[in-house]
Order: sequence, then C-alpha cells, then structure tokens
Amino acid sequence: MPAKQPQCRISTGSQFSTGVVMAQGSPGEGRPTIVIPDDINGSFAGSPELARLQELGQVELHQDRPRDEAALIERIRHADVVLTFRPAFTRFPQQVLQAAPRLRMVCVSGTGVEDVDVAEATARRIAVANVVGSSNQAVAELCVAFMFMLARHVSRQDQTIRQGGWEAQQGIELGGRTLGIIGISGISTQLIHMARGIGMEVISWSRNNDPARAQALGATAVSFDEVLARSHVVSLHVRLNDETRNMIGAAEFARMQPGTLFINTARGGIVDESAMAAALTSGQLGGAGLDVFAETPLPAGHPLLSLDNVVMTPVSAWNTVDASRRMISLSIDNVVGYLTGAPLNVVNSAVLS
Repeated sequence: MPAKQPQCRISTGSQFSTGVVMAQGSPGEGRPTIVIPDDINGSFAGSPELARLQELGQVELHQDRPRDEAALIERIRHADVVLTFRPAFTRFPQQVLQAAPRLRMVCVSGTGVEDVDVAEATARRIAVANVVGSSNQAVAELCVAFMFMLARHVSRQDQTIRQGGWEAQQGIELGGRTLGIIGISGISTQLIHMARGIGMEVISWSRNNDPARAQALGATAVSFDEVLARSHVVSLHVRLNDETRNMIGAAEFARMQPGTLFINTARGGIVDESAMAAALTSGQLGGAGLDVFAETPLPAGHPLLSLDNVVMTPVSAWNTVDASRRMISLSIDNVVGYLTGAPLNVVNSAVLS
C-alpha cells in the first residue's frame, strides 16, 4: 500500500478543514506541531514550499488574524514551532509565550523581532529567528514611489480629476536635490543606489556613523542635525527600541527645511505622529509617505486621514510577489534548519548552547 500522506490542518476562520498535501510520510508520535497563526493573505497556504514543513511535522495554518490575545493563545498553546507571518499584528508578549508550554521556536517572517518578548523567550529556551533582506528591494522601491508621488503631487491631481476638476499642480524635480537617510540598513543601502540613479545627493546618519562605510555605499556621513537641516527628503531606516521611540518629534521637524518631504517605512513608534500632523498642516513638511503607524489600523478621526499631502499604505512596503516568495522560502529555511539541528538566523543564540 502507498504511504499515507501527512495532512495540513487549515483554518479560514472559525472552522477548520482538512486537506491532503503532497509531502510523503505520515504524522505520528514525536512529530512536532508547526503553527502558522496568521497567514492572512494566503502566502504560505498557496506556496509549494509548505511541503518542506509538512515533511517534518504536523502543520496547522490559519488564514485570518487572531481576533485577540486569547485567540492567539488558543491557536498556539499546543505548538512546538510558531511561524508568524505578520509580526506587526501578531504579538508574543510574556503571557502568550507562557501559555504555550511546548513552544521551542518562534520564527518571524521579517526583520524586526520587537513584537516578541525575546527576554522571556530566552528564559524559556525558545529560539527566536527572523528573516533578513527578503524585502529590501521592495521597501526601497516604495520609498522612491512615495518620493515621486509627493514631489509631483500625484495623489492630489488624481483626486482632482476624479472629482471633475482639471487643475495642474506644480511639483519639484528630485534630481539635484538631497536625500537624508537616518539609519544605514539593507533597505537604505538599496535606496541610496536608487536615489543616486535619479541624480540625488545622499547624506546619512547612523548610530556608528562610519564615514568610510557611508562613502562605500554612495552617501556622505554627517551629523544627525545636518541630515535634518540639509535634506529635501528625509527617510527613516532605524529599528524601534527605547532609544529610537519618538526620536522624530516637533523639535526635529522644526529643524528641517520648510517643505521637506518625509518618508517612514521603518516603524510608526519612531515618530511623534501628533507633531508630524502639525508639521504637515503648517507646511513645515511638504508631504509624508507613510507605510507604518503607531496604531494599526488607523482609528477613525486620526489627523493623518484628513491631510491631502500624505500618501499612505497599510504596512505593505514589503508586499510584492517577489519579496513574498523570498520571505516564505527563508522563513521555512529557518524552521527546517532548527528542526534538523542546523539553526539559522536565531537572534537569541544563547538558547542554542
């Protein structure tokens, strides 16, 4: 008789359905349970790469977001491994980790791990892994798209036409102007190359602010204040932590040139949103391109929603077909590596000793 195929338990909401998958082997004692609690756009469910996980364990995949913390706990309480698709929406604080006594790994399908209590995970010998670089090109390209849309008032003019008007608005050319990078990263490295390709001067500030490193990437390292004062466009690329939370506020916006364009594809908590809205309203900021926010989704009545010099996307800078494929493949590499004794990209490596 042919070998039984493993099954993948798939949830599309409140009910589970069971479907046979392609990987060979059969579930049994000792096979780990791998839970994907938040595959909200079906990236994992529709990927042939999922078979690599099904060869190693029993996979449970949920195609909606947990409605709250209790729902997340219910999904992962029996998990040996959690592969989270949307860490910005699915958080793993101490109480969630404590509610999953079998848990030995959390893999985040992205760079940032601030939504996982890494200290608690380390104390509980839970490996935390991330995926680095899969969406660098995608995010950098959206930064450039924001820059062009703001520089040429694309959204305003589009809406005017749709409303029956025909009023051209004069924009600016980006070539010959200065892009200020706050934080050297894989994403900003790509953005530097793109900006130089359209003729922009690039200046940068980072925590170590190494002039040689910046020069090698095509930028000039300057002070933080000089980035704010000289740039026509400022783009954020730092991690969110206690040092960077609200690092851009009223004082920083005041030091920028009137009409500066501001781009944030990093984390919403880096910026004081009230101060940003005030700067956009006064004209101190000429416009903002935002993919990240302090609270998501934006609550009704949020001041940014009424401003026509803001272009927004719903935390989707990473979301291209190409980046998604890379992200899925690298995420599964991390889980397979951990389960086969060759761990990859573990940020709390002390748990491996």
